[in-house]
Amino acid sequence: MRCFYHNTVEAVGICKNCYRAVCRDCATECTNGIACKNRCEAEVEAVNDIINRGKTSYQKTSAAYSRNALIYFLFATGFGVWGAIEITRAPMLGSVMLLVTVVFIIGAVLNYSTSRKFLQSGTERRNPP
Repeated sequence: MRCFYHNTVEAVGICKNCYRAVCRDCATECTNGIACKNRCEAEVEAVNDIINRGKTSYQKTSAAYSRNALIYFLFATGFGVWGAIEITRAPMLGSVMLLVTVVFIIGAVLNYSTSRKFLQSGTERRNPP
């Protein structure tokens, strides 16, 4: 394979941005590959930056779902206590509060399980089999 810019020189690799074959003189090393010198370096670095940010997004999303699960659980606890207190004084209000408690518990469980899925997906992406 010959260099795209110097058709008499053997290429050493393919540019990560434009996919052109480049020789040693035309190539510059970037993270995880090479780029056309003074042509594609910025684009390749931008793509590498996007990939690196994507790797951490699974952890951040998992943490957000975990926080939501905790908040839902705290609301469930508050409404559960309130409902237990009110059930003797105002059975209708107490029943509604206990129903709201169940809804928040379901929300907490669903958010927690989703956080585990994101954490597991992020681990799989960082450590492929």
